[in-house]
Amino acid sequence: KVAAKAKAEPAPPASPAKRRASGEAASPPSLKKSKSSEALQKAKATASAGGAQGGRARVVDSRVPNRGNLTVVEDYSIKLNQTHIDANNNKFYIIQVLQGDGQYFAWNRWGRVGEDGQNKLMPCGSLDQAVREFEKKFREKTQNAWAARSSFKPVNGKYTIVETEDAEGGAQDQAPMGKLTEAQIGKGQTVLEQIEAQLKKGGRDQKRLEELSSEFYTLIPHNFGRNRPPAIVSDDMLQAKVELLKFYLRMGFEVVEEDAGLTPVSGVMELAVPKSLDEAASGLCPKGPVTASNTKGAELARKQAGKPTKKMDAPLYASIMLYTANAIYKDLNECLRNENRAKLRRYFKYLRLFFESMACLPKRKVTLWRGLSVDLHDNPQYAVGKTVTWWGVSSCTADINVAKNFAKGCGGKCTVITVESETASDISAITFYSNEKESLLCPGTQLQVKSNKRNGNVTEITLKEVGRVIQ
Repeated sequence: KVAAKAKAEPAPPASPAKRRASGEAASPPSLKKSKSSEALQKAKATASAGGAQGGRARVVDSRVPNRGNLTVVEDYSIKLNQTHIDANNNKFYIIQVLQGDGQYFAWNRWGRVGEDGQNKLMPCGSLDQAVREFEKKFREKTQNAWAARSSFKPVNGKYTIVETEDAEGGAQDQAPMGKLTEAQIGKGQTVLEQIEAQLKKGGRDQKRLEELSSEFYTLIPHNFGRNRPPAIVSDDMLQAKVELLKFYLRMGFEVVEEDAGLTPVSGVMELAVPKSLDEAASGLCPKGPVTASNTKGAELARKQAGKPTKKMDAPLYASIMLYTANAIYKDLNECLRNENRAKLRRYFKYLRLFFESMACLPKRKVTLWRGLSVDLHDNPQYAVGKTVTWWGVSSCTADINVAKNFAKGCGGKCTVITVESETASDISAITFYSNEKESLLCPGTQLQVKSNKRNGNVTEITLKEVGRVIQ
């Protein structure tokens, strides 16, 4: 059942008493309260609680010789990153304790982001020696004690922890350190908000913008080759980063599995269309995203952006803006997938306004793509010939490179879905930033699986739209 699919982190594995006393399970640093979207706030809350760290099997670094014969000891595996624009620094450091055939090793690899770099595999006489080497290197590179990593404090000129899903390393141009966790993306968004505040000040402080940009690239590793990382010094550069992170959260971290036990949603279309977004979204999210969506909606209505088939007023545009602002999308889609349909009722007014706006936009018979952070190759719901229902509002892209880049960024096994759509709505002109070339599929879209194959670490699935449960 859908209710049972709620994401819950498994309990971290028990550690020997000898090392339990040395510190708690790894967790990222706490984050400041932010006015960001609901989805990113949840990501940040996960980061503050340490929910993204515990319970995962650690993967031996891909450059370790004879790695197939080795395993990572407990939680002794960490990825670090450091970017300083002024010095053209953009470097990583990976530290692990490994074991195999009764032997223990301390492993270090370091270098420029996007390159293999240098490495050292140190045989150790005992596990304790390997752990001491690990903890010594961690302190040396971060100026933090491993035992106190739950309260990690970044130090200028030192490395910072980067959380990944511990899958295999991704393509060097997209994810040299592997797939970032949702919480790590939330951290990057926090820094982007600080850059936004700096840009709004009169007389922009170039030095401060370089410092904040360095912090962002430290948290969200980028491969710039040997080039100097560019400072984020304009609204366009900022919004390109902000909206791409949001779009990745909408497109790639969403659940796409159906539950055959779900019943169609009824009662939404019988409602009168709300006269304003304030009415439709009352009690659903903070006032800020609604106000921003209303402002942008009025601007779009004056231009009749997206070439609607009939006139769209400001509230209709604003309903789409609120979704792409990520203020409600995560909770809305969770409710759409929940077997308890009563939980969805508070969204009925918003859905009525949203459906009305989607009905005004041209329906496009077009090929779209979606990159996902999960591997659906062996999922029985995506077997060839099956028909799946996407209950949530589904974000796709008209640019295959956007989906492929996300998939590369996942690092490990992931999925790129090709959607042969019949009723997609192009909203690339109706988002806060249009570089992702986004299109939406309405809740209840039914898709038949035409093909499902694996190409290396990427599962490639082709779906054809065959109907819709919610009309």
